[in-house]
Amino acid sequence: MKKITQLLLLTTFACTITYGQQITLMDFGLPSQPTTIGNWNNITSGTSVTPLGLIDNTGATTGEVLTLTDAFDDDINGWGTLTPGSPASTWADAQATRDNLFGENVDFTDTTLSNEPTGGFTLFGLEAGKYYSFKIFASRTGVSDNRETLYTITGDAGAQTATLNVTNNTANVATINNVQPNVSGEITIQAETGANNTNPNGFYYLGAIEMTKTDTTLSNKSFGINGLVNIYPNPSSEYVDISLSLNAAARVQINVYDITGKKIKTILNEEKSAGNFVQTWNRSNVASGLYILEIDADGRKHNSKLILK
Repeated sequence: MKKITQLLLLTTFACTITYGQQITLMDFGLPSQPTTIGNWNNITSGTSVTPLGLIDNTGATTGEVLTLTDAFDDDINGWGTLTPGSPASTWADAQATRDNLFGENVDFTDTTLSNEPTGGFTLFGLEAGKYYSFKIFASRTGVSDNRETLYTITGDAGAQTATLNVTNNTANVATINNVQPNVSGEITIQAETGANNTNPNGFYYLGAIEMTKTDTTLSNKSFGINGLVNIYPNPSSEYVDISLSLNAAARVQINVYDITGKKIKTILNEEKSAGNFVQTWNRSNVASGLYILEIDADGRKHNSKLILK
């Protein structure tokens, strides 16, 4: 009976502390250049996309589906940056930043005549009452004109917009926070030529998206932890290294809880700068067993099971 009670407590506690945030990563680009490092959803066509069931950054099925609802150009651009910088590099590496879907509002001759003044997707199966926040990256290297792209994300409260000049972009992202799905559980994402775009064809681009689902609204200042969290070794017999990345400076707390939900150790509680860092913990005087490691960056939490042996 005691073991059953402990299992129920562990299940309840784990669900409670991990439910607050879910991160989903999407790479839009060439079928020959998918993102294979980490758990990414690769969208490799802008004209014909079978509804794609999404996974989150842990590889878990989300129940969410992405569907093409507004075609891009039938070609795909492979001239994105190979050297991403922060803040884009805190969640996307060169595999994700090197290519884009694109469109245009004036015909040009490539393999076919093209004119796709807008392009976009719809996300289905989203959770009512939750908040979805988006970071959008795109890059077109080797050009000098302004290729500003306007992104519009529409949910229950109407449309929100952000712009990004993708010309030789290596680091900048467009951010749209706290979109709630409509009554059908849907959010639409659309890209088009921005008002400051000076390219004769009005080229616009979509390269990669980080989508974060939360129970409450996110601050526009920071997403907090971006999902790049590693704990090693796990299981551990002595030292544990906790590697994580921050999108912006934040107060970071790292706590260890036992299976009853009792906090047994605070490993870290201090201000950290944006970027990557590793915190080492000597688990001496902590008994062997199963624990929950909670990382809290300005209220944005990531939780993982930790086995001490």
